Amino acid sequence: MKTITNKPIKKIFYLTILSFLFFACTKDKTAETEIDVLPEITEIGANTAGVEIDGQVLIPGDGINTNYGGSSIIKGLDVTVGSNFISSNGNDRFALFIKNLKRPNGFILLMEIGILNQTGSIFTSNSPFLPEIYVGKVINGTVQKQFYSKENSCEIIITKLDFTTGIISGTFKGNVFDENNNAIVLKNGRFDVKII
Repeated sequence: MKTITNKPIKKIFYLTILSFLFFACTKDKTAETEIDVLPEITEIGANTAGVEIDGQVLIPGDGINTNYGGSSIIKGLDVTVGSNFISSNGNDRFALFIKNLKRPNGFILLMEIGILNQTGSIFTSNSPFLPEIYVGKVINGTVQKQFYSKENSCEIIITKLDFTTGIISGTFKGNVFDENNNAIVLKNGRFDVKII
C-alpha cells in the first residue's frame, strides 16, 4: 500500500507556526521597549507635559520612589503654586516638575517661573533668579549631571492663563548648561495643567 504525503501542506503548516512564533517574540520585545511620545499641545487642563531633551523624549511617568522607604508612589508630573497664586492672579510662585520614574535612565526637568500673571513670552534669568529651568541627567535612577538655564537661554511661552478655571498652558524651548558650559537642547516643550 502506497502512502500519499502532502509536502506543500506540511511546509505551509510549519511556516505558519514559525511565523506565529516570530511575531509573538517580536511583540514581547516591542512591549519591553515602549517608546515615549510627546502629548499634543492643548489648552484644556489635560494635565499633560513633555519635552525633547538632547533628542530624548521626557514625559511624566509614575513609579515607586525608593528614596522614601520604597513604597511611596510619586507622580511624574508635579505642579506647585504659592498659597496666594489664585487669589493674587499669579503674583506668587509657579513651578512644574517632569520626571519619568518608569525609566532608570533619562532626564528630569524642573521649570520655576516665579510670578506668573500674564500670557506671552518669558525668558530665563541668571541663577538664582527666576524664571529658571533645571535638567538632571539620570543614570541608573540617580541624577549624575546637572544643567541650568542662563540669561535668555530658554523661552517659555504662556499661551493660556485662566485663574477662574485654573488652567495654565504653554510651550518652551532653549539650551541648558552644565558646570563646564556644555549645552544640551530643549525643544518641543509643552504643558497643559489644571491647578484647581
